[in-house]
Amino acid sequence: MAGERTRERGELEGEVMRILWEASEPLSARDIQVVFTGHVPAYTTLMTALDRLQKKGDVVRSGDSPRKVRFHAARSGDEHVGRSMMTALDGAGDRQAALMQFAGNLAEEDLDLLRSALTGKHSRKRR
Repeated sequence: MAGERTRERGELEGEVMRILWEASEPLSARDIQVVFTGHVPAYTTLMTALDRLQKKGDVVRSGDSPRKVRFHAARSGDEHVGRSMMTALDGAGDRQAALMQFAGNLAEEDLDLLRSALTGKHSRKRR
């Protein structure tokens, strides 16, 4: 299809997660399709993405029959981002350099939030 942009896997999964984070209740795959912006993925493509997200532990599936299956995010968007940041830090060869690089790119407001968090939780030990 000329001119039509296809979504990368990460983009599709990101859009699905955005939809689930914004939902007030679990959604069916068809419900998720309705909320998509731009190109709506095929039902089978969406189910594949939901299956991958479930295997990663990002999505929880509930319901016992195909017509009653619903999906919801396993954790909030903020929790997801926090875990992603910790995973990235854990994968760094030099934690100090990675933290310094990260902190060096923060806006002043973000630095203030970080300082406040550190002051309030200064006795908390890393697991």
